[in-house]
Amino acid sequence: MADIVLVFPKTGFDIKKVTIDLPLSLLSAASLVARDYEVKIIDQRINSHWEEELERELMAEPLCVGISSLTGPQIEFGLKVAKIVKEAKTKTKVVWGGVHATLLPEQTVQHSLVDIVVVGEGELTFRNLVIALDKKKSLVDVKGIAFEEDGKIIKTEPESPLDLNELPELPYDLVDVNEYIGSQGRFPSEETRSLIFISSRGCAWACTFCCNPRLCKRHWRSMNAERTYERVMSLVERYNLDAVTFHDEEFLVGKTRAERIAQLIGGKFKWWIQGRMQLIKDIDLVQLEKGGLCAVQPGVESGSDRILKLIKKGETVSEMLEANRHLAETDIRPLYNFMMGFPTETYEELMESVDLALKLLEENHKAQISGFYVLVPYPGTEIFDLAVKQGFDAPDSLEQWSLFNRQHMRTPWIQDRLPIFQSIMVSSKLIDETRLRTRLKAAFQGLPVPLFFCKYLGRFYQRRWRRHIFKSRFDTFVNRILLSLFSLSQNAFVSWWAGKWSK
Repeated sequence: MADIVLVFPKTGFDIKKVTIDLPLSLLSAASLVARDYEVKIIDQRINSHWEEELERELMAEPLCVGISSLTGPQIEFGLKVAKIVKEAKTKTKVVWGGVHATLLPEQTVQHSLVDIVVVGEGELTFRNLVIALDKKKSLVDVKGIAFEEDGKIIKTEPESPLDLNELPELPYDLVDVNEYIGSQGRFPSEETRSLIFISSRGCAWACTFCCNPRLCKRHWRSMNAERTYERVMSLVERYNLDAVTFHDEEFLVGKTRAERIAQLIGGKFKWWIQGRMQLIKDIDLVQLEKGGLCAVQPGVESGSDRILKLIKKGETVSEMLEANRHLAETDIRPLYNFMMGFPTETYEELMESVDLALKLLEENHKAQISGFYVLVPYPGTEIFDLAVKQGFDAPDSLEQWSLFNRQHMRTPWIQDRLPIFQSIMVSSKLIDETRLRTRLKAAFQGLPVPLFFCKYLGRFYQRRWRRHIFKSRFDTFVNRILLSLFSLSQNAFVSWWAGKWSK
């Protein structure tokens, strides 16, 4: 039996080979503590017998059960795990970690199903916490946690960031890695064998819709190019991969590092990154392509320079267009994300985003639109505080936060334009006929999809976008038809809304 049990709860959008990646948060938390303690990882997303396994482990009274948390449905499933632990009536502590618990540690630790919160990165903090629990030492001396004692919430000083080059390789043997290998919708072939890997942490920019400025204080740090290559090649060779997804927030921050990584990889496998358009336009894309880079997913967000400035994006529309033209000279496929529903955003500015999306597609025939999504004011973001001031009714409990996701259009300033936002969000998935056909075919597990249907729908919606037509009953009708079809296949529904690209 394990000394420590770590659980990755379901997220509500969990489909194998589509949305389920390695539970890196748990593997990272286990990386140091697993040297001295036996660790068991239970992933609800792939383990239909997770409850029985958890109850069996609880019989041996492990030191703690750790639960990962992202804002949204994952919290609901995490609460179910915590309830099972508490009902076992053991001395086992329930420890919550992850982004949500880090952003709202005091609110989280107040819940009856939470004993301790790990705030921030977990490698060193979690190891020290486990040692304190094992040796029955005071928790006050453990950096980077929050807990309740004698009716008072105690939050200790934060742990110092670790040098990523000094961290050990993740303990992949704690999970069945084969369960997570697949294209995950990021690579053209469904047969692609890929895994995710993170070579850097943090982000140096101050986007108001993102929680990274608060989480990392606008500090970016990374493994060096040689260590990155060493770790990634170890993964590729160990699990016979032909592709890797670099899940860094901003892979291209260190230009020299990125180009050196490409040189070291040398086309041995394909890879996918996230990166800013501002950085894309200034880097040697030819060298990255020779190194195996095949796809990049930047956040464009808006086609209005005023909105980009308002959200502190640090980029301009002209830079977006320049980067897109730069990408068009290569075979690297860009997949663009857009947002809408910002405070003070006018109808005209929203249409600027629509026009920019069309222009990106026209100037780069490999480009695709991941989707247009309505802004969700997540906790820990600057825009969350603004939303509250403007009347947004913020959740005040874990149960309420579990109902919170990007499909919930709750911000008060968009309510009078909901039909437009709904129409754009749906039709943004339809304007690329090739992508639409491939995604439908994959979603319905290879069943034939009429080409004429995809061509008609794609061209129909491109014409409507050019004319800024978004309010008709037809959009609502198509929306209902698609959702009805997708409800027949959870895989289809998740693939559709996941915003991932395909050939």
